[in-house]
Amino acid sequence: MENSWKSGEARQVTGPRAVRDSMVRVEVESIWDPLPKLHEGCPATAALAKLLQCTDRPGAVREAEIALADDSCTKYARCVWYGVSVLICAGELMRADTHLRKLENLSDDPLDDVVTLLRAQHAKHVGDVLGMRKLLDRLISSSPHRFAHDLAMPFLVEALATAGEVAAAEAVLDEYDFDELLAGRPAVRPLLLAIRGELHLVAGRPAAALTDMLACLRGPVSDVAAHSSLVRRRGVAALAAAADGRFELASALAKEEEEAARGWGGLAYVGWAQYVRAMVEEPHRPSRLLNDAIDLLDATLSPAGLAATLYEQGVRLMESGDDTAAREQFKRVGQLARRLGNTKVAEMADKMLSELTQYLQQTSLTAQELKIAEMAQAGYSNKQIAERLVLTVRTIEFHLSNVYRKLRISGRRALMHKTLETRPEGHRLQEK
Repeated sequence: MENSWKSGEARQVTGPRAVRDSMVRVEVESIWDPLPKLHEGCPATAALAKLLQCTDRPGAVREAEIALADDSCTKYARCVWYGVSVLICAGELMRADTHLRKLENLSDDPLDDVVTLLRAQHAKHVGDVLGMRKLLDRLISSSPHRFAHDLAMPFLVEALATAGEVAAAEAVLDEYDFDELLAGRPAVRPLLLAIRGELHLVAGRPAAALTDMLACLRGPVSDVAAHSSLVRRRGVAALAAAADGRFELASALAKEEEEAARGWGGLAYVGWAQYVRAMVEEPHRPSRLLNDAIDLLDATLSPAGLAATLYEQGVRLMESGDDTAAREQFKRVGQLARRLGNTKVAEMADKMLSELTQYLQQTSLTAQELKIAEMAQAGYSNKQIAERLVLTVRTIEFHLSNVYRKLRISGRRALMHKTLETRPEGHRLQEK
């Protein structure tokens, strides 16, 4: 077991029980000061509590809806933030959109920035990363409120990372002095660490990602806790730990993420947890967990998560020799990535498709090779095949050698476990 896990360094802050315990440790400093305080008895507070406890998703959605339908509630920035954020985290994107449209028609200057931040989060979840960036750029350049800058900046980093623009995201961190913001805004610290940790992971720095994510897990709950980067922080920590070679820690965190996801019950969250478990526990082969994650993420229209999961399964299918299924996965990845504005992932998917097409063109069996392979499968010996086709045994051996090479198999015994499949590019035998 990893030392940090043994010592309780991460265990004391992970899992639904730890989240419930940390509810009593909310930061005094608020990101919303000097905006109006939360009013007494707000249902949105109860909705947020259910989200943080990873329990009673229907109850959380119901409480959020009650708060957002109450005109007295929607005068308060934090009521609005809690209510809409809970709906977004619950995957209720149409409901969130309805309430955002209503709020966008109101004229309340301090609330405008809160609604814009929430609209940016909604845009990310529906796959409109370009729209998210435009909203955040506008806030950063024109909002007179400090809190808008303090949240718009990390959200912009998140948007750029989602689009695969790592260098641009890191430039934003440098420009806005991320470390100073970490030190100056304790209530936002866990969210900032979660977003920077995700960026480190995307940039290929798993050790730095793990450091940030464990620090995020140790932090207390704050006003901005209703955010997907915080809700899923255990899963990102698990991926970082696995990439850093800390497999026991990764496995423990992945299990806790799945426990939290199933306790909450949202399909998109469960799909994410399945993806994390597959990456940690089944890293080298086509995975049933990944298939389950794809189905769940597809059903909940989660384009960014779906693209990542499809790409991973595509790579594994290709490596296992199931090129037809791999091509379908990469085609979908390319479509999703272009919709998200993630040119990097789109280019990666296109490259894999090109490699597969080139490989299939090179490895398609000729008509003669196909005929000989079918006869070998049927149990004919090389001599019998030669007699039936009026060829020499040496010619049959030559053709079978090409068949084995093209199909990446070792010999006749492996050939017996193949089945014929017709392709537009030619013919190839695939696994039964």
